[in-house]
Amino acid sequence: MVGTLQNLKITRFSQYGAFLESERGEILLPKKFVDRALGVGERVRVFVMRDSEDRIVATTQIPRLMLGEIGALEVVDSNAYGYFADLGVDKHLFIPHKSPKRAMIGQKLVVFLTLDKQERLIGKLGIKEHLRACRDRRLLGREVSALVFERTLLGFGCVVEIGALDSALDSERTDGLDSKRVGGLDSQMRASRARGGRGGAHYGLLYASELAYTPQIGESLAVRLKHIRSDGKLDLSLAVRGESSLIEALARHNGRLELDFKSSSEEVFALLRMSKKNFKTLANKLVREGRARFVDSNVRSGCKAFVLEGAV
Repeated sequence: MVGTLQNLKITRFSQYGAFLESERGEILLPKKFVDRALGVGERVRVFVMRDSEDRIVATTQIPRLMLGEIGALEVVDSNAYGYFADLGVDKHLFIPHKSPKRAMIGQKLVVFLTLDKQERLIGKLGIKEHLRACRDRRLLGREVSALVFERTLLGFGCVVEIGALDSALDSERTDGLDSKRVGGLDSQMRASRARGGRGGAHYGLLYASELAYTPQIGESLAVRLKHIRSDGKLDLSLAVRGESSLIEALARHNGRLELDFKSSSEEVFALLRMSKKNFKTLANKLVREGRARFVDSNVRSGCKAFVLEGAV
């Protein structure tokens, strides 16, 4: 029950809040979370956790992760035993670590949300043990989201959640499901299926030699599954974005991007989430079709800006 969302019935009220009926007995929903319009017998959707005194309590706050899920959380504090991260509820999540560094405050860590022996929520950094081998070659070429969680000698280890894709592939033959429907997976890698069952979270590797920039730990990227190794691990490449992505980016910036082919790969990726090569291919296509053009930049001497036709 701890670490999950529950739909519980109100049994009574007190000066401290509302008491909810559960399989563990009555659980307090503190007064600050109680809607005055609620009455005895009504149900309320809550997240169950332990408070600072290890009592089981409820909150209407929705956490960034549920029990058994993998995701990136921002570090807000540390002590001699580990880190504390923002889970999205009042109580910060403890992440055990043998040698925590204060410099990590403000940075992100990718954790597996689980319980300790006292049934308290904790974040585990041992991500790999919760990642399953992938054997389904039907997934090759698919575009999915990947959550970067480690730097390796070869590149960047990622959590790849393919559970949604697995079910999509099954229905694809009868429903004609478009791959776009299964490409936009949740940025927090909702990976509860990593514990068992069909689908789940898998290990993927982005090779540093193929990247034009350095991803950050906790960053979510659009990738393509290019190879499944004999051990079930995935080789990934950054997804090639279509022209609609470039046009949407132009629209978000009032039809003008301070970019040209002299811009660095890092600048291009920061604005467009695509490689410089990808940008050049799409920009040339739009220019040839008369849908966009390069003009002198107003902010960068000797450089050009990329604009939509008709934009100011």
